Amino acid sequence: MDTSQNTGKKRTTLIVALVACLVLAVGAGVFAWFSAQDTKTNTFVSGTGITDPDVKPDPNRPTDPHPDPDNNPNTDGKIVETEWNENSPLAPGSITPKNPNMGIGGDSMPAYVFAMVENTLPADAYFVLGKGWKPVEGYVTEYKTTITVAPDQTVIDKHPSITDPDAKLYKSGLFVYVGETSDWAMLAPTVDPAGNKANYTGELFDKVYTSSTFDKGQVTGDKNTIKVSAYFAAASGDGEYTGENKNQLKEESKKEILASVKAWAANVKA
Repeated sequence: MDTSQNTGKKRTTLIVALVACLVLAVGAGVFAWFSAQDTKTNTFVSGTGITDPDVKPDPNRPTDPHPDPDNNPNTDGKIVETEWNENSPLAPGSITPKNPNMGIGGDSMPAYVFAMVENTLPADAYFVLGKGWKPVEGYVTEYKTTITVAPDQTVIDKHPSITDPDAKLYKSGLFVYVGETSDWAMLAPTVDPAGNKANYTGELFDKVYTSSTFDKGQVTGDKNTIKVSAYFAAASGDGEYTGENKNQLKEESKKEILASVKAWAANVKA
């Protein structure tokens, strides 16, 4: 491949976890749950209970299915980006639209959703974590707004368009969907009034920012990608849930899921 054609551009690769039905021994009990794998270009689902969304997200309400199914003939997987342009250039202080959104079909089982972001771009390319997501502690790299511009000089370098003082800035890491809660939330299937089958987490982030000191000359070779991977975990039966609550897995299952997610994340990065 001619890497010179990639200078000033970034590529995106979307990957999700291995398709498997995992039986997890926990203490004296056994919990069975499903995970799903998908890619942007080769979509396949095998016995996971987690299906692709039938329509893309509504651009005005990114957690909802698009109201017009004719505009969405194929979502092409469980990770949907409606704003990404494959030829997007980067420059110091730039803003590039990129909005990964994780979705499931109306016939899916409720699922926990994790997202892994790998950023090989030169230092000082970052994103603002979207509402409804939180970092998995110990598995993220935050963006530091204090930039050293000389041995004895530092500046606060956050893009001026980011006006929220509580905005969480990250370069990469592992994140979990929490919805409107403070803890893991299950993404449940839904069918909108128009009959469209999909449900979405909402955007993990919506833009990639660069600092004023960003070196676009280094965006080449293996230094030009942001890879977003997603892991969906759904219980295989009611026995995995707590009592009557169909939106909450037992704590033992959650611990096993998190261990598997961390192992998956390490494998994705390898």
